[in-house]
Amino acid sequence: METEDDVLDMIRALPEEINNAGTTTEFKFLTVGGVLWECYHEITRLRKENADLKRGKRRVVRNT
Repeated sequence: METEDDVLDMIRALPEEINNAGTTTEFKFLTVGGVLWECYHEITRLRKENADLKRGKRRVVRNT
């Protein structure tokens, strides 16, 4: 799983990563934690953009 993946792609890939018999329990834990951390950052960014839009600020479109 790449860290540059879109959060939704990371969530979609979780079952395959977790159900892989060759993946250690520790790595599974780190994988899920990494996805949750990316979700946190995505939600924080979206909440800020939403607040900016509500205040009338224009959103700068970024290629992510």
